[in-house]
Amino acid sequence: MLSKSFKFFTIIFMAVALNACMNLGNLSYKQARVLKKEGFVLTDEGWTLALPERLLFDFDSFDITADKQNELTHLANQLHKYNLNKLKVVGHTDDLGEANYNQKLSEKRAQRVAQIFLEQGFNNNNIHIIGRGSKQPLVVNDSDKNRAINRRVNIVIIP
Repeated sequence: MLSKSFKFFTIIFMAVALNACMNLGNLSYKQARVLKKEGFVLTDEGWTLALPERLLFDFDSFDITADKQNELTHLANQLHKYNLNKLKVVGHTDDLGEANYNQKLSEKRAQRVAQIFLEQGFNNNNIHIIGRGSKQPLVVNDSDKNRAINRRVNIVIIP
């Protein structure tokens, strides 16, 4: 008969292993590893890459520089390689300007980023484009620096 301590440690081990699997967000270990390597973090919304440090937009613009386009092309190829082909692309703006204008601008930013993924072989039906306007700032819009941080796109993996 197994000792009580052996049973106890077996149960603890299984609980830890199960918790580790759950923290992958319904993805394989390899998929989760590549996402972490690319800078994604597991949030309540799913595996999310906030692109402020990688992709900020100039005021009133949805243009992407050649360097940033190359980074996104690399990211798209990595995601495609690991069969991470379903995405939400979420655009944001700062708080300057009319709400309707910012909503449309945030959608254009998301569409521009999504276009790069489409050019790399992603299926249009697997990319959901969302514009949030200025409704979800990362930081308070109280300075030019903070407003720049809020002009961003997030990419969320859909398992």
